[in-house]
Amino acid sequence: MTTFTIDSAEGLPIRGDIDAPDHPRALIVLVHGFKGFKDWGFFPWLAQHLCRHRFAVCRFNMSRSGIGDDPESFDRLDLFADDTYSIQLSDLRAAVHYAQSKFPTLPTYLLGHSRGGGVALLGAHDVPRLKAVAVWSPISRADNWDDETKRRWRATGSLDVINQRTKQNMKMSTAILDDFEANRERLDILAATGRLDVPLLVVHGGRDDSVPARHGRLIAARGKDASLVILDRASHTYNAIHPLVNVPFELLLAAEVSAHFLAAHT
Repeated sequence: MTTFTIDSAEGLPIRGDIDAPDHPRALIVLVHGFKGFKDWGFFPWLAQHLCRHRFAVCRFNMSRSGIGDDPESFDRLDLFADDTYSIQLSDLRAAVHYAQSKFPTLPTYLLGHSRGGGVALLGAHDVPRLKAVAVWSPISRADNWDDETKRRWRATGSLDVINQRTKQNMKMSTAILDDFEANRERLDILAATGRLDVPLLVVHGGRDDSVPARHGRLIAARGKDASLVILDRASHTYNAIHPLVNVPFELLLAAEVSAHFLAAHT
């Protein structure tokens, strides 16, 4: 594994890792979701698993993920508060550009989880040499808050988001609302899916309480060349926890389905 740090468009650090076997067949860029990070739960394991299928894998922290110098701690909640979809899309472009510079001849894939799945779909058109996209438990809407929540959010200037694992209050400013309202068409996930011109795999858990499986079904229905896999017993994280103390069957199944799908489109 090699580590890297590059600058975001704002000059903030984007920290990442690249795992690669000898003679990789393709490059996969992993995209974490909301309150996620490159070292959460299954991501390091997934990178290694995909390496065994002869993929080079890049995983990275969004510049405003809230993770700072300590790869396991949300110690930059000041950055997290002002995160936006537009910033994440810029970060994704930067990470893809860096990873592709290390593997300049390889085809590229995106694999995003949760909000990272939505970001992968929104950003896919900016990825050179893109051959396919896989999304796990993807959101189908960037604007996923009800009107009353948004009214209170704007009235107070922030939204409280409790991290159930760390018990931290990860406050969000209205920056993400402002960004969505200024860029509604560009941040329309279902419309972006409809414009996708490469094969798409959608994997979703039937027991996902965070992003119900209807989101995955909506996305798969919009794809021109989309495959949908519903794992009936899988949670939002495919029954994995942080730290990953064991590999659940549902996680292994999602990883194997994805690896074989991507390999088929190399």
